[in-house]
Amino acid sequence: IEHKIEVLHYDYHIQAIKHEYNRHNPNEYQKNIMKQLCQSMYKKETTEQEVHFLQQQINYFNLSDQSFEDSSILQSTSIHSIENSLIRKHLFNQYKDIVTQSKSFFLNVRMTSAEEQQDKYKEIHDLEIKRMWLDRHIMNHQEKLPLIMIDLINERCHKIHECIQCIYKFKIQSFLSSSI
Repeated sequence: IEHKIEVLHYDYHIQAIKHEYNRHNPNEYQKNIMKQLCQSMYKKETTEQEVHFLQQQINYFNLSDQSFEDSSILQSTSIHSIENSLIRKHLFNQYKDIVTQSKSFFLNVRMTSAEEQQDKYKEIHDLEIKRMWLDRHIMNHQEKLPLIMIDLINERCHKIHECIQCIYKFKIQSFLSSSI
């Protein structure tokens, strides 16, 4: 329940900052900048944390002392019905190797995909920030994003960052505690 309270705390601050931003009567462009930057921060941070979470899972599976012999997959096979112990052992080892290789391949594909998404969303967020500063530099005074609004956007993005870290911290703790 502490985790839920912490997430609510972040959500409250994220909404309060948005409310404060809206008190400055932003025009459509300024509203869109806030929305785009916060969305890109959310995606960037979520993919970063997802990569970290996946790495924790990979580490757990690589280091775990889970006995392959006790796995439910092995129990469902008919290897145990083979009477010749040498053939049974040989088939068991082949089966074990295939499962281990498949698991490793699957985790590597997931990690590669997650890292590609992470890079993509980091690049998008960085471009959004550059565009905001470039627009601020070239726009006339009426349309410019005031520094107070930029500060509020940065503050809101920081709270989004912290909130997602909090969520994934709990997700990792839950994964590790349920895996023990």
